[in-house]
Amino acid sequence: MAYNINNVSTAGKVSVFACILGLLSFAFIFTINVSKGTFNQVEAQSVATTSVTVLNTPPQWTVDAEEEFESSSDFPTNAGDVVSWVAIGTDSNDEPYYLLICSTAASPTPNASAAPECDSPTNQWAVSTSTLSATQARAATTTAASWSEVNAWYAWICDDNATNPRCVNDYKQGTGTTSTPFEVNHRPTFTAFIDDSPTLPGQVVTFMSTSSDTDVSGTADTVRLIVCNDNDFSTSTNECGPGGYIASSTVPASSNASTTYTVTIPTQDQNYTAYGFVIDNHGFEASGGSQGTDSTLTVANATPTVASSTISINGGADITLTQEAATTSGFTFQFIAADNNSCINAASTSEITTYEFSLYRSGVASTSCTTNTAGDYDPNNCYNTAIGTSTWAFSCTASSTSCTGASDTTQVYDCTFPLWYIADPTDGTATSTQYSTQNWLAQVIVGDDNAASSSASESQTGVEVNSFLAFALNSLTIPYGSLEPGSQTDPISATTTIAATGNVGLDETLQGHSMCINYATGFPCANSSTSTIPASEQVYATTSTTYALATALSSTTAAELEVNVQKSTSTVTQATGNTIWGIRVPGSITLAGDYKGENTFIAVVGESVDW
Repeated sequence: MAYNINNVSTAGKVSVFACILGLLSFAFIFTINVSKGTFNQVEAQSVATTSVTVLNTPPQWTVDAEEEFESSSDFPTNAGDVVSWVAIGTDSNDEPYYLLICSTAASPTPNASAAPECDSPTNQWAVSTSTLSATQARAATTTAASWSEVNAWYAWICDDNATNPRCVNDYKQGTGTTSTPFEVNHRPTFTAFIDDSPTLPGQVVTFMSTSSDTDVSGTADTVRLIVCNDNDFSTSTNECGPGGYIASSTVPASSNASTTYTVTIPTQDQNYTAYGFVIDNHGFEASGGSQGTDSTLTVANATPTVASSTISINGGADITLTQEAATTSGFTFQFIAADNNSCINAASTSEITTYEFSLYRSGVASTSCTTNTAGDYDPNNCYNTAIGTSTWAFSCTASSTSCTGASDTTQVYDCTFPLWYIADPTDGTATSTQYSTQNWLAQVIVGDDNAASSSASESQTGVEVNSFLAFALNSLTIPYGSLEPGSQTDPISATTTIAATGNVGLDETLQGHSMCINYATGFPCANSSTSTIPASEQVYATTSTTYALATALSSTTAAELEVNVQKSTSTVTQATGNTIWGIRVPGSITLAGDYKGENTFIAVVGESVDW
């Protein structure tokens, strides 16, 4: 039996179910045909082959797109840093997909076996690499300083189907703080950095910048100035490095940030590096030629000082003279020089280089006994360093232990000095000394290595110079000459002279011994009317007078004579006073010869009005 079979093809979009049904019908006809062949079936039939093309569908959002890290007005992305987006898309064909970020809502263009594109290259922010279906895609881009501060974004997902690539129909823009727009933080500008030094230790230096920030999204950005000792500012911490910082703004400024610094005491007078850095309120470092510029902080030279409380004369003890008609040495004088630049200069030598001082009776006053005028010198009441050591042998030494280094402001000076025997006494009472209500003071001036001098500082506490009772008997003999028994010197004429070799005026007390031929010290004369001349036969007065008007010498009681020797005022010659003596040889003396004896002179302080 012959069959005439006509095959008719159909084409078009069908469902998968229609294809399966066709295959089942074909199997059934084949079975019937086989059976008919077996049983000699004779009916005729035809077979139609079906086909369909299933179109590619776009991936779908499983997790909506959002910024990977918040990029907002509060937390913008610094220009030059990366902004990124993440999302998860699922493709029904399990094909890879791309995450595409555009700047407009215009539909993107998918590409076969390649990444999709925004409607214009200028509108495309970022696109991810090919990402497996149902896994997270990440698109990122590096921001640029030329970009706007606020930037909208639209996220799409697209597959890379080789024949019919597709993009999702709806874009995403994130939610909450990770939603559109992303914001670019631009560097502030920093074009000048200066300070207003030179500044003294203890005073304030102001660091000033010419700086600004153009970003205004949300709240306008502010600028902050940080000043470091070294050019070691860390961009990761926004802090100065190992060198430490000098100062930083405590209150951010809208522009021209500034900060202040109080120069510590002590700080050596020299130039110091001071590097300025500007950041915005998001911690972004400035651009511009002044970032990391040294403003050169100059610490000025401070004037040294001497505190009056640090001046000590003779350790506070009274001054006692001991050397007659000469200088008494070994008195002490101490003062402390202070300098806010330190006691050590930048060259590691002494900051204090000069000193001058004067020592004076308080009634003379510092204005009349200056430290630097040699003409003020007077050994009675004014000693000063201006006169030089050849005249006044003072000596001062800087203590080797007082200045401990650059962090120390003080230097102790220990001095020694002598005083002449005529230095005015200030002890006693108004009747015993001329200047009992006064004392001795000192003033000091120091200078530093820049020739800056302190003002004169006077000691707070004075000391007394004690009365120094000393005299010299210039005549060690009283030669009465030759007399017959019963005769006398009239007028009296033998003279003794005493000199004031201390610092007080003098009177004297007198007492004598009888005279005999065999007199020796310690062996008084025997009481003999024929061979001993009693002491009372000697008379004395302050001027030449008759024997009868003079005062008889006592052998038992010392009597004061108002000789009124004035206080010596010269270191070369002393003030003196004379005593005039006379004698009568009793008529009972029968033993002729050279008679000898001793008279005792005792100096006493004269009344001050007689000095």
